[in-house]
Amino acid sequence: MSARRRLLLTTAGAAALLLGVLTMSDALGVAGAPRDSAAVVWVDRPAPPLSGRTLSGQQADLRDLSGSVVLVTVWASWCPPCRQELPVLRSTGQRLGPHGLALLGVLTRDVPSSGRQLLADVGMTSFRTIQDPDGSKAVTWGATGVPETFLIDRRGRLRARCLGAVTPQWVHRYVDPVVAA
Repeated sequence: MSARRRLLLTTAGAAALLLGVLTMSDALGVAGAPRDSAAVVWVDRPAPPLSGRTLSGQQADLRDLSGSVVLVTVWASWCPPCRQELPVLRSTGQRLGPHGLALLGVLTRDVPSSGRQLLADVGMTSFRTIQDPDGSKAVTWGATGVPETFLIDRRGRLRARCLGAVTPQWVHRYVDPVVAA
């Protein structure tokens, strides 16, 4: 076998192996957790800026929530897991809001009327949600899909990132301790 043919076969084999690894990584998500589960990624850096027009037409800015623990949720009305997590976020806000938790949504790649309708359907009409029609705000935050939720502590630092729908178990394990701190 010629050196050129061996090089070609080796390169093709390496490319196939890399494609297989990338496919498995995407299918498994973070640390082997399925992508649609509430996997957590630990982060410790300042939260990026976030501001814009809300679904109600007002301006919102993450800086206005300084001193609070904040859950920033990237979601869309067309996303079934987002629909499933909204009641969890509603009950979390009701339970932990008096203790300093604030919720802030980012409606990404969606139309405001669809987002407002879904929030009305689940009883979250006061859920402050910033419009992100082109997805640029979600990308700035590093979101790779919907839903994704970012936990920010009272000092404005990202503490955790939830890939997939937030569950009550995720809230108890990761959010409760940060609110209690």
